[in-house]
Amino acid sequence: MLMNFRASRANSVFSGSYTFSEDKVEAAILYPGLRPTVLRIRLRLRGTSEGANNRMDLLALLTCGVNENEVSHHDEDILGVVEGWQEDETHNPDVPAISHKRGLTPFVFVPFEEVETSVLNLPVERMDYFVSG
Repeated sequence: MLMNFRASRANSVFSGSYTFSEDKVEAAILYPGLRPTVLRIRLRLRGTSEGANNRMDLLALLTCGVNENEVSHHDEDILGVVEGWQEDETHNPDVPAISHKRGLTPFVFVPFEEVETSVLNLPVERMDYFVSG
């Protein structure tokens, strides 16, 4: 029996929206399902040389619940739905607001064409931590 331990691109790619202001990026992605959940990300851009913007510092990674009626007509603007929300705010009592703080030091990007083969896409049963180098 062959077991596939990686998530495929087809069922793990979500779209969202972002804003960019000075050196800050804020993004929101809606995970659909029985309990719609929003992933909110706040980043700071910086560079190793003037004008480079080739580094991103993760400032916040939050998940929270939204009501069905909030997202049914905001499919394209989920960031607008959560704009102004506090970090501990949720609009669905079944999905608590959580600020994810553990392991935020390395923020690693995998090129889209390498998602299916990258070791960083292994499930937690096979790899539960990563040390950047």
